[in-house]
Amino acid sequence: MVLYEELLLHLLQTQPRMEITFPDLDISPNVYIESRCYQALQKIRDILRDDSLMDADCFSKIEAIVCLLEEMGIDTGNRHDFG
Repeated sequence: MVLYEELLLHLLQTQPRMEITFPDLDISPNVYIESRCYQALQKIRDILRDDSLMDADCFSKIEAIVCLLEEMGIDTGNRHDFG
C-alpha cells in the first residue's frame, strides 16, 4: 500500500462513523497528510539529533522511528520483529 493510502486509511478508520460522504470529516485529506508528514519529520529529526545516545545506540534510534511510524498507522512490514 502506498504511504498516502495508509495515512488516509488511518484517518478514515479513526472517524466515529463512516458514510460514503464522510459528513464528520472536518479536515481535507491533503491537509491531514501534510500535517502528519510534517509531524513525523519533526519527530524523526528530533530522534536523530539526540546526542545523548552513543553511536552504539543507533539501534534505539531506528527502533524509535519504527515505533513512531507504527503509531501513525504506517505499516513497517516485518522489520519490527526484532525479538
